[in-house]
Amino acid sequence: MLSLIFDCDGVLVDSEQLSCMAWLPVLARQCLHAELSDIEPFVGRSDRALLEHFRSRTERPLPDQLIAEREREYFELAAGQVRAFPGLVEALDVLRERRARLAVASSGRPEKIRFNLSQAGLTEYFEVVCSVTQVPRGKPAPDVFLEAAAKLGVRPESCVVIEDSLFGIQAARAAEMTAVGFCSSYRADQLLGAGAQHVFESYAELIPLLDEVSSSAA
Repeated sequence: MLSLIFDCDGVLVDSEQLSCMAWLPVLARQCLHAELSDIEPFVGRSDRALLEHFRSRTERPLPDQLIAEREREYFELAAGQVRAFPGLVEALDVLRERRARLAVASSGRPEKIRFNLSQAGLTEYFEVVCSVTQVPRGKPAPDVFLEAAAKLGVRPESCVVIEDSLFGIQAARAAEMTAVGFCSSYRADQLLGAGAQHVFESYAELIPLLDEVSSSAA
């Protein structure tokens, strides 16, 4: 039986830019000027990792409460704007018909993951949802993917991970899972360079790709 673990932002929902933009007013209120280009390199990593970066860059005691503040900004910015990627629901319907085990493992906080899934109408498809806040280390460490596999009750090496970020691909490989890159945030060559074993550009390609992966593993 196929077991798939999906990242959320940039994989299930087209939200990476909104997610990055939500940091800008939060940092501005701390008198820190930032551009999207300062935030985008942290795609796939946790909010805490980004906050630690700005703490070290500015040598200022930026409080942890800024993470919750940024999440509130995201909810306001993204309400009514979050959409599933074209073709995703059709692919999930096929996977459900095949009785695939489906999980979400994200660097987002639980409230944000639930918000995104609900906004995009995807909640019903996933039996397991894992947040980086539930594990010791964020991506590129494998912890959140290993937690998802444990909750599914499957061996890590039997899992296929769908990721859009370089850090996420690295985490999937560290977990000894099959890493499949979705080219929504990075080019195919960048994802392959990070360790992706397969890449795809639209969800119309996903089911044939998974059939290929399953055949090669048999």
